[in-house]
Amino acid sequence: MPKKPGRKKITLDDPDTLNKIIALGSQGLTSGQIARCLGVSWSTIDRRRKENAEIEEAIKKGEALGVEKISNALMTSARDGNVTAQIFYLKNRAPDQWADRQEVNHNLDLAGILSNANSRILDVRPDEPTEQLNLQDARERTEANVRTNAQEGQDDYIDNSDGVSS
Repeated sequence: MPKKPGRKKITLDDPDTLNKIIALGSQGLTSGQIARCLGVSWSTIDRRRKENAEIEEAIKKGEALGVEKISNALMTSARDGNVTAQIFYLKNRAPDQWADRQEVNHNLDLAGILSNANSRILDVRPDEPTEQLNLQDARERTEANVRTNAQEGQDDYIDNSDGVSS
């Protein structure tokens, strides 16, 4: 049976194309940008790099060459007195000593703080010595005071309703 007519298979593993991939990668292009420069889709590059280790290696080699070029230029610039380049280099190579922000970690024992505060709640009575109260006692006494004050307010209202002023 004769072969179906169709599109010619795109080869990316010939030496010229591999050298183009390396050159394009060394200029900082992504896989998608390399694919466009070669006239293929990103999915073609992705599929072929998985099928062929030479293509994957060419992409990685190009990226490494690009990083090497920029690193050398940065180092030359820093050595020539470019303060911005020096700062960038130090912040990225020794971030513990040269970072703009220092990370500070605080650990709070909230349960301990609340327990300590609870133990310091005091009820001072003129006829009794000062004693420490727990939170439940303080709540109960507060509720009792509110009820007492409310009752006294009702008594005043009743006295006023009889026409007797208090």
